Amino acid sequence: MNNGLRGLAAAALLLPTASIAETLSYNYLEGGFAFYPDFESQDFIGLDTRGSVALNENIFAFGGLKFLTDDVDLTALHAGGGLRHGLDRNTDIWGGLTAEYQEYEWDRGGDVDDTGLGFRAGIRHQVNNDLELGIGGRVITGDLDYVGFTGTARYALEPDFKLFAELDVYDGEPGVIGGVTFEF
Repeated sequence: MNNGLRGLAAAALLLPTASIAETLSYNYLEGGFAFYPDFESQDFIGLDTRGSVALNENIFAFGGLKFLTDDVDLTALHAGGGLRHGLDRNTDIWGGLTAEYQEYEWDRGGDVDDTGLGFRAGIRHQVNNDLELGIGGRVITGDLDYVGFTGTARYALEPDFKLFAELDVYDGEPGVIGGVTFEF
């Protein structure tokens, strides 16, 4: 086999891998630190974790846990299922229904908790092999109902390991989240 045919064969073997690297993954775990200055008169700091598992090409399960603390501790947990629709090879819109649990716990005693339904949706776009951008929104029902919006950027250090930064407007209060994403 001459060098030209060997190069063509190697390129053909790499094409599926290159195409996979450019698609949006719904199999991931991510987590990081969150900071919400002046949220309900608190300077919340804490952890935000979330994940997703693709059940097939279009359906996925997802969830997350947020724990923030100051004079008040806030715990928010969500789990649900979603549907993705590819607009093109690099852009998806998605939406999902969730069960949502929230709890506020005060240092001086007492707490308030609630379980409600949520609707989350967004758009994700793979700019190139290294950068993904997304925007999302959520409407949470129940006694502790709220509306939230996010803008997210993920930058790949390796094909399955990324840094992420997010601006999150949680019930009208802005916060920032930064961390890592591991795709599997």
